[in-house]
Amino acid sequence: MSTLLETPQPALSTAIRVSLEIGGFSFGMWCEPGMRVAIDKEHNPFLLPSSLRDPSDIEFEAYFAGSLEAPSSAPSFVSGGLWSAFAGPFGTTFYFSSPTLGSSPYKAAWFDQKFQRGHIVLKRAIYDSDAPVFPLEYPIDELVMMHRLALGDGVEVHALGLADEDGAGYLFLGHSGAGKSTTARLWMAQSGAKLLSDDRIILRKQGNTFWMYGTPWHGDAGVSSQGRVALSAIFLLEQALNNQLLPLAPAQAAAELFARAFVPHYLRDGIQFSLSFLEELTRSIPCSIFRFAPTGSAVEAIRHARA
Repeated sequence: MSTLLETPQPALSTAIRVSLEIGGFSFGMWCEPGMRVAIDKEHNPFLLPSSLRDPSDIEFEAYFAGSLEAPSSAPSFVSGGLWSAFAGPFGTTFYFSSPTLGSSPYKAAWFDQKFQRGHIVLKRAIYDSDAPVFPLEYPIDELVMMHRLALGDGVEVHALGLADEDGAGYLFLGHSGAGKSTTARLWMAQSGAKLLSDDRIILRKQGNTFWMYGTPWHGDAGVSSQGRVALSAIFLLEQALNNQLLPLAPAQAAAELFARAFVPHYLRDGIQFSLSFLEELTRSIPCSIFRFAPTGSAVEAIRHARA
């Protein structure tokens, strides 16, 4: 059992309640009494009314602890950055560390196997007692979402998502540097277009409809908005001198989407679900490579092709 699970939890009868909704999931966070909480600007559009007390899809508690130590066992996954994951029979524990903050973790989080319940622990010595904190700050929020989706609820992709003036929903996929932020700015100049996010989009299916949701995790264009749009077409971005659309076969499109998806690769069931979800998606939604020039003509090329 990890150190985090052994950490005594405080009484939360007078705790602060913070509720958000991201990707169609509600997050309910109880913060220990006296904890000063501040929501960053990216998450403000995703806040739910503070009076909401109903159980959320994902419920957790946040509190301070005097010390945190990672387990001596080998992690299930090491991100190569801030966090490591330890998957066990009772759930998954994440430890967050930084060379600038010492060798021990400065924050940890545990969630059950269904990612419905959990808690987040902050190492008190690292956080200024007078400064407000946001326990769900990146990357915990995205990690929780990524793992919950992989249980059978959808996939998060590296993409720009938007709704055109006629309501059509377009997904523009690309690794960093492919032109997502450039494309976002081109569409931001168009009246009637609504952008969800220029870097992270959540894809889910409800009934016979595939939906894309905005997220707080934006790119260079700074787009992070609440809402969802039914998906009409998918485009794989490539910058070029002229605009050109090249249809993609479903199998190839599914592989391209998976290469740009955020999936817990150490969880076999999560990978299998994500692959099957993307295969169904690309059989249902038309997919193309979009070689585009970084001008307003790129917008017209999409509208003309979809007319």
